[in-house]
Amino acid sequence: PLRKLLNAIRHIAQWLAHRQLIKICLVLVALLVFFFFKVLPLLQDSEVVYVLHPGFPLIVTSEKSYPSILENDVSGELPIQLQQDVATRFRHHMESKEQGPVIKLLSLNSREPSCLAMIKGDEREISYSLQYMEHSYKTKRLPLADYAKATEDCQSFIKQRGYITHAIQEEKDFPIAYSIMMYRDADQAERLLRAIYRPSNYYCIHVDAKADKDIQDAMKGIAGCFPNVFLASKQNVVDWAQFNSLEPWLYCMRDLWKFSWKYFINLTGQEFPLKTNLQIVKILKALNGSNVVDTTTYGHYARRWYENFPPPNNIQPYKGLVFMLASRGYVDYILHEPVAQDLLEWVRHTDFPDESFFSTLNHNPHLKVPGSYRGRISLPPLTHKTELAATRVRRVCIFGVKDLERLVDRRELFANKLIADFEPLALDCLE
Repeated sequence: PLRKLLNAIRHIAQWLAHRQLIKICLVLVALLVFFFFKVLPLLQDSEVVYVLHPGFPLIVTSEKSYPSILENDVSGELPIQLQQDVATRFRHHMESKEQGPVIKLLSLNSREPSCLAMIKGDEREISYSLQYMEHSYKTKRLPLADYAKATEDCQSFIKQRGYITHAIQEEKDFPIAYSIMMYRDADQAERLLRAIYRPSNYYCIHVDAKADKDIQDAMKGIAGCFPNVFLASKQNVVDWAQFNSLEPWLYCMRDLWKFSWKYFINLTGQEFPLKTNLQIVKILKALNGSNVVDTTTYGHYARRWYENFPPPNNIQPYKGLVFMLASRGYVDYILHEPVAQDLLEWVRHTDFPDESFFSTLNHNPHLKVPGSYRGRISLPPLTHKTELAATRVRRVCIFGVKDLERLVDRRELFANKLIADFEPLALDCLE
């Protein structure tokens, strides 16, 4: 049809050889027809995406019109030097039609993304960082086997890993006790330890008994390099929602009790601080002995306790997060008061005891627990909701680079959680 159209136009042009204005008009009409029926559909089926630092212009077509021969040419039929040039400048990544365009292009000789730009919320830099992590990111994770070898020379290990081995007087006067529960990613747990480490603090680490031997050995070697870091004296398997998920916190409380400290903070190996040690010290001092223990009054959590209701000592059970800022007086009550031991035995036969034990103790005023909440429990006004992290595991956010802007301005002390192999630049930038 196109050839016939062109022939017709040629004959008309010859007939109108001496009719210049009419000739020009007809040619323009023909060109418009050709454009709308032949060229425009091709352009509508084409899309250019993620062309970063291109060395030459490219048109990237969508799945509908993508010429399959291009992939064959790139892989084997072009001259070797040209193949190398193309490979050096670009990578081709095929995606399903549902996920969007077929090809993503990224310069291999790309710069590292700017943490500062991402923290400022630069969308282009965030988009670039996602492509960078997919194609060019070089992991900073230290192999597990290297930890056992590296910690044979503790002085070199501490220096090379960049631990802060000094503290100012305000930090020395306000030591903090940390408990870290972990089961995977020893390298990430070590980065957490390094971020919160000060010689004036104390650190108890519980490694899940079912963790791989390499992880156990790595954490043993790391703890052995510091006089104020140690593994929990007892170790057990940790199962979600079971009593053995509460016990490691209690093991570390007992192990840490013999040291002099002001507050107890419990963490997992997949958290990371949003404040410096000095900032944390100032915040804890401002609490003036009060505990920060989460709770909720939502009634549907009561089903966790039906089979073992009621609890002892006229206690009202509550559900809350397991993470807390606990005063030394609160920990003393947990370890040494018969009422706390009675409650501990009661929660042994309930679901999610780690989410009810600490919260319940802190929110029953008649128990007179040191630092506990004595006021009426009320819900804050839910005027707005800030969404963080697109990825979740068991309804827990997994933070990535898109969350950096909001994380650095949060009032909370720690972020839970980050995973070393999910958008690792997020952890790098926070660190």
